[in-house]
Amino acid sequence: MLIYLILIFSIYFIFLLVCIAGWRKFLRQPRPKADMSIEFVSVVVAVRNEELFISTLLTSLRVQDFPLEGFEVIIVDDHSTDRSHQIISEWITQNPRIQCSIISSGGHGKKCALTDGIQNTKGEIILTTDADCVLPADWISRMVMSFHHNTSMVIGLVKIHQNEHFFSKLQAIEFNSVMGSGIALHTLGFAVMCNGASLAFRKKSFEAVQGYQDNLHIPSGDDEFLMRKLLKRFPDSIQSIQWPSIVATMPQPSLKSFIHQRLRWAGKWKANDSFETKVLALFILTFQISIILAFGLPFTDFQVLFASLLLVKFLLEGYFLFNVSRSLRQNFSVSAFLILQLTYPFYVIIIGILAQLIDYEWKGRVKSSIG
Repeated sequence: MLIYLILIFSIYFIFLLVCIAGWRKFLRQPRPKADMSIEFVSVVVAVRNEELFISTLLTSLRVQDFPLEGFEVIIVDDHSTDRSHQIISEWITQNPRIQCSIISSGGHGKKCALTDGIQNTKGEIILTTDADCVLPADWISRMVMSFHHNTSMVIGLVKIHQNEHFFSKLQAIEFNSVMGSGIALHTLGFAVMCNGASLAFRKKSFEAVQGYQDNLHIPSGDDEFLMRKLLKRFPDSIQSIQWPSIVATMPQPSLKSFIHQRLRWAGKWKANDSFETKVLALFILTFQISIILAFGLPFTDFQVLFASLLLVKFLLEGYFLFNVSRSLRQNFSVSAFLILQLTYPFYVIIIGILAQLIDYEWKGRVKSSIG
């Protein structure tokens, strides 16, 4: 058991060091001038029951520093049952200078809504974000500037907005670990994740791989499945944003909604055909299980070694997440980080088990009813 613990912790430490190196490389990469002229841009947003947040998103689109004549906004209402459609329609009337329109989705689910929106765009570059996001004023311009002549997709930066509730700080740090490791690994040549809250791709590339076809039945993964299809068709065409512009998405208000969101995200792993991503996910799960099992063994036999390994883990994770949080212009909550150190192994295992056993509810739909 001692040899196993040393081995699996050593592999994990190497992974953390790789992430630290990748993140530093991402921050220090040169910002070359884009070798493309400004193309017309279409921002597509799928909306379902977002009456609380959609006005904030629309306002952040209105104040973009990108020329107003250079972009349009297509809002696709995915059968909302609240006032979302009404709020959007009123906003469009009140802001005639913005090229914004709203259409109704002909199908069910986010991928169908996005597909309908993209089919109605006139832009050569498609940007996607979520209805509960706040966009920085330079978001469109920075995403577009990151394109080059051979770029099919640009991966943006996303963080979870921290409010006065401690639960939002927990979510922010947990999400920063995903965003930070994903961007770091992509910078080093391993594309493992992206986030639809800040994503851009060429319309012709989307059409070349037939968009979300073949995975429309999977509720989540519109971002990552598309990224993998583009990688297969256009190798080395995925680019991380080169001029950081950070999109903020809202935290989940309750533990129940948080769990259901994570179950929705976990649902895509069964259909994930990326060998690297599956190996990474399996290793992280194995590592977290190993930590819990190690606490159940006679502690006196290896207490100094195990405590030392946990200390190194604490220091490396803390260093990495502190730097990611600072780069994303976010406060690093030490107390939230400490709580996650204690709870994260159980969280990973519980979500993994629940994802195989129960259905989840998301915005008034259960898993089996999302097309």
